[in-house]
Amino acid sequence: MTVGAKFIRGVAWMAAGGWTEQAIKFAVFAVLANILGPELYGLMAMAAVFSIAAEQLVRESVSEYLIAAHDPTEEDYNATFWLTAGIGVALAVVLNLISGPVAAIYGQPEVGEMLRVLSMTVPLVAFTAVPVAILRRAFNFRALSIRAVAGEVVGGTVGITMALTGWGVWSYVGHWIALIATNVVLAWTAVDWRPGIRTTPAHLRRAAAFGTGVLGLRAAEVTAAQLPVFLIGTLLGPLATGLYGIAWRLVEPLSFLISTPLRMVSQPAFAEMNRTGARAGDLLLDIARLSGLAAFPFFAGLGVLAEPILGLAFGPEWLPAVPVLQVMSLLGLYFCIASVQQSFCLAAGQATAITLLSWANVVLGAVLMLLAARWGLVAITAGFVGACYLLWPFRFRIVARLGGGAIGPLVACHLKPAISALVMAVSVYFLHHALVGAGAPAGLSLALSILAGIGVFSVLTLIFMRDRLRLLFSYISPGRHGTVEA
Repeated sequence: MTVGAKFIRGVAWMAAGGWTEQAIKFAVFAVLANILGPELYGLMAMAAVFSIAAEQLVRESVSEYLIAAHDPTEEDYNATFWLTAGIGVALAVVLNLISGPVAAIYGQPEVGEMLRVLSMTVPLVAFTAVPVAILRRAFNFRALSIRAVAGEVVGGTVGITMALTGWGVWSYVGHWIALIATNVVLAWTAVDWRPGIRTTPAHLRRAAAFGTGVLGLRAAEVTAAQLPVFLIGTLLGPLATGLYGIAWRLVEPLSFLISTPLRMVSQPAFAEMNRTGARAGDLLLDIARLSGLAAFPFFAGLGVLAEPILGLAFGPEWLPAVPVLQVMSLLGLYFCIASVQQSFCLAAGQATAITLLSWANVVLGAVLMLLAARWGLVAITAGFVGACYLLWPFRFRIVARLGGGAIGPLVACHLKPAISALVMAVSVYFLHHALVGAGAPAGLSLALSILAGIGVFSVLTLIFMRDRLRLLFSYISPGRHGTVEA
């Protein structure tokens, strides 16, 4: 099977699983948010900022070595597993040690208790990193999709049951632990490999050398993502943290729907093309052209319809988060495109430049958010998003250099979908306000506005971007596009 065939099949499985997973996650979160309210969610977000950061450091860091490696041996798998497990256990210990000081900084004793309990998820995630890498390298995205959906079902059931029986903020904790535990079981049942002790110092050094670079990248990513939550929690309190958190919880999974199938599948595809001497840069450009068709209208629509979405899904008490969500929509667009660029760098085994750029993003974001803090929650959010966009041209330059091509096509391919999405957003804005002014029910107004947006962007695609539709069909049809054949 060609790399193109593996890629499109993997994306299909990840997209199907991802959309199902996020639909369940959204429903669960909507129920919990309506039962518990923004302040309790803010408390959970204060604790989760640390546990989620630790999980990200072990989820896709050292184990990325197994995807990029040309022909990993049993010693490589064992070395990667024990390194990742050791990091996971160490991070869990650190979380327990800092739980008291964190609670003191926030002035919320319950945050420390939650952080101590949530710390148990970090070793669990670390223990599944190698099985997940094995499934990704083998393009077995069917198993990964089933695993993700099952985790949401089990976790959601536990969380909602706890909320209805009076557990309060601990319902979020129960939901997350149940989800992670389910993922652990299904990851190990999907692979035949089991860890052993047979490895060598040389294998440990190779895995550690590659993993250190990726670990630095993941540390920068999680710091950038969680720093706003920490600053908002410290400076503005639980309510503002909850409002920011609701916007993040919408943007993150929505960007997940587009970026994760492409990111998870493109990295092993890029790596396989590099191993066979094919031009991975051509596949990167194709993915960029196709991803824009989904990302630009998706997040333009979210920004325009933020108010009715929040009001209908979560209730009027969450409406102060509307301007935060509108700013965060720009971040969702950034995630969808930048995540594939990052996968390209990792598949090439070149994490250093993108890691340094990510840490520069952390520093710039921290400065901008602190400067903006006097103007409140929306300004802090804008500082966070602005840092990503200010440094984005450097990311394009790094990717173009690794791909052996010019930066121009990588940027220019996004102009048509950007302009089309802007036209769509203006059309949806005026239509929605006209429907509301005419007294149409809120749900009907939102549904008609979404359908109109889809229609407008589809027409613009048929007129101005027909070449991208042909490109999409060339991947789906039996005659695969020439640039992705191995």
